[in-house]
Amino acid sequence: MTDLTNDWFASGTNRDSQNQFDIKIDHRFSESKLLSTKYAERRDNSHSFTCFPNEADPCTGGPVQEHDHLFALNYTQTFSPTLVMNLSYGFTRGHVNERGITGDFPKLNPGTDLGLPSYMLVSRYPQIPNIGINGYLAAGGSNIGTQTFSIIKEGQETHTALGSLNWVRGKHELKFGGEMRVHRINFTQPGWPGGAFSFDFSGTSQVSTDGSTGGDGMASFLTGIGFNSGGDNLYEVPNDVATQNFQFGGFVQDNLRATPKLTLNVGVRYEISLPRTERFNRMNWLDPNLAYSLTAPALPDLPVKGGEVFASPSHRYNYDTYHGAIQPRLGFAYQLPHNAVLRGGYGIYFSQPRSGAAGTGPWGYQGFDQQTPWIPTFQNAGVLPGARLSDPFPGTGPKLPPGISCGLPDCPQNLGPLNDVGFDAVGPIPSISRNVPYEQAWSLGVQKELPWKIVAEANYVGKKGTHLYLGGFRNLNRLGTDFEQARVSGAITTDDIRNLARDQVPNPLAPYITDPLSELSQPTVHPYRDPGNQFHTPFSQFVGFDGDSPPIANSIYHAAQFRVEKSFSSGLQFLVTYAVSKSIDGASATDDSISWLGGGLQGNTLSVQNPHNLRAERSLSTFDIPQVLQFSYVYALPVGRGKRFGGSMNSILNGAIGGWQLNGIWRFQAGRPVILVEDSSIRHAIPTYGQRPTLTGPLQVNHSSTLSMISDYFANACDTGNGQTCPNGDPTGVLIPAADFTLGNAPRTYGGVRQPSSKIVNMALFKEFPLAGLREGMRLEFRLEAFNAFNHPNFGPADTALGDGSFGTITSLATPTREVQLGLKLYW
Repeated sequence: MTDLTNDWFASGTNRDSQNQFDIKIDHRFSESKLLSTKYAERRDNSHSFTCFPNEADPCTGGPVQEHDHLFALNYTQTFSPTLVMNLSYGFTRGHVNERGITGDFPKLNPGTDLGLPSYMLVSRYPQIPNIGINGYLAAGGSNIGTQTFSIIKEGQETHTALGSLNWVRGKHELKFGGEMRVHRINFTQPGWPGGAFSFDFSGTSQVSTDGSTGGDGMASFLTGIGFNSGGDNLYEVPNDVATQNFQFGGFVQDNLRATPKLTLNVGVRYEISLPRTERFNRMNWLDPNLAYSLTAPALPDLPVKGGEVFASPSHRYNYDTYHGAIQPRLGFAYQLPHNAVLRGGYGIYFSQPRSGAAGTGPWGYQGFDQQTPWIPTFQNAGVLPGARLSDPFPGTGPKLPPGISCGLPDCPQNLGPLNDVGFDAVGPIPSISRNVPYEQAWSLGVQKELPWKIVAEANYVGKKGTHLYLGGFRNLNRLGTDFEQARVSGAITTDDIRNLARDQVPNPLAPYITDPLSELSQPTVHPYRDPGNQFHTPFSQFVGFDGDSPPIANSIYHAAQFRVEKSFSSGLQFLVTYAVSKSIDGASATDDSISWLGGGLQGNTLSVQNPHNLRAERSLSTFDIPQVLQFSYVYALPVGRGKRFGGSMNSILNGAIGGWQLNGIWRFQAGRPVILVEDSSIRHAIPTYGQRPTLTGPLQVNHSSTLSMISDYFANACDTGNGQTCPNGDPTGVLIPAADFTLGNAPRTYGGVRQPSSKIVNMALFKEFPLAGLREGMRLEFRLEAFNAFNHPNFGPADTALGDGSFGTITSLATPTREVQLGLKLYW
């Protein structure tokens, strides 16, 4: 049969129209009173291209309207030459409306137009369902209907009021100030408001789990029988969030000229950020100590505690207020002999808390958004057809969020601590998330002016981070230390664990968890395999007890920094910097979609190995680079009129060879530490723990040749389990998988060897050709630029996942190969 795939491609044009205007008015009432005001407005209407201009087009996100306002007011009054007051107020408001494909078809009704049940409108967003047909996927991953997450309604505004007073009195320059901010945001972004339904061979094959027995995704779609995959098949009734929070701050600072040679800067700032509230109290949090009556007779000692708590008119916050953001600052500068200055300082700086109006991630709104999986086969068994596309949720329709089944604002009456029993309990845990990250920074350095307009500096810089967020450590449903200790002592062997994983035991929670979609609804379970190990965790009635990322990590950074800078003179300007540093922490990894301080994982997943020993996570930061040298320069070649060579050459010759300039940036830096992990195929971790490999000796880099280094980066470590022999001939290597259900001794990051270093040289040749004879100020600029000018290969990171079949190989470059470009720019 002729292959009919990949025989159609779509292209189109995105449309965008923007309009903006600004108005600024200044009025001086007198020599001492000045008022300034500004108003700006922007409108942006856009539309992504369409493949099929109809209601079921899967290519486009539909029309988007954005409307922004800005207003600023500033008043300055000079009471005297030594006393000045400044007052300001600012207001911004932004509105975004992304309506999905139905923005072009506002009269669409999937019930009357497609014959779908009327309950498909309960999401309040009439949309064509998102439909994917395996084997026929096109247009970005779906075949028919609304793109997922293509609808966004957002309105936000910020009010800011600030006031400050500057007062010069004798040797003191005093500054006082305060500020207040109000943040408001209304937001909703439903993912699957019209439903998402996927089809493959299983709906029409003789054996639903075997594609070789026939079946076709298109045929399954025509019969309306999808495949069992909750992640691809579901319907969402989304929530709408309307949050607000207030922030207050104040500061005092004194710049004191203590002596003719000594200047002191002393100050303190205090901030307080009130947690967000929701207009209708549609928020929740988790209380690990919440007690209520739930017993399990089959297992009397089963600990059952903890649950969800919901906001109410008497308790509107789901985070605690942090009152400790006191931020002192101290600095000094002392004039030394021989054109030198000694400088130093210390300060504390707090991060913004995660409890603001927008917050971070979808935490704290359980009970007000509901996703209902589509179960297309009877009892989710994949054999008998159950719910077809024509009636995907027969009898009941999709589930409604329990928080909207009564009228606002009293929805919490329908919610309770067991709202998500049998599933994940999700929300902030105020007792854990109370602290706010902060940094202490200190420095001491000397600066000296040298001949030939050169300034040299040497500085020591230190930083300490406290209460940093430990991403990926939200779930409190973790085993205690008993299992780990029993495994180390030999009381439980590997065979015991394998036998436990095969055995079945009664499920004491089955009478209380009746939802068939819950893992904990079955009458029997495996005792040490999900969900069985739930019975040995503190919140057994929930599959997970997920709070916000806890602020429990810390960091330390020390660096010696050197700098030599020459101001432009005699045709030369340059800057040389060199830093030697070390950064240590226990948390530099990906936090949600945010990479803390630039820490990169490069495809590997970091997780805490022992949740009961977080001190063992302390190691080099993932972004630690111990040495960096950089040299940048601008050099005007001494050739041409008025220069050392050819000072009297004619204009034609001067135009050809005179006035050229060289620019360049040379950068050399060491590599980052390696992150040693085990591939999932060989990893057998204690449930709720992580597992890293075991080091039996120091790692070494393979320096025998460049080709050898690319294919086998480590000289004495390799995937021996895959039949490989290490480059140095070692049959086992110094890096081996940890024994099953034990902890490896490899640190979170390993600095004994590092990923490849990099050497980057970018250069440019530049000249301006004056064309004043044609037009005043007219000139032509020519540039010849070479990036990675010497074409030095800077290799990407080596694979460090033991057991994945590619361990030790380098498959990418960290920087592109040499690129040369020519440019001409005309100024007129």
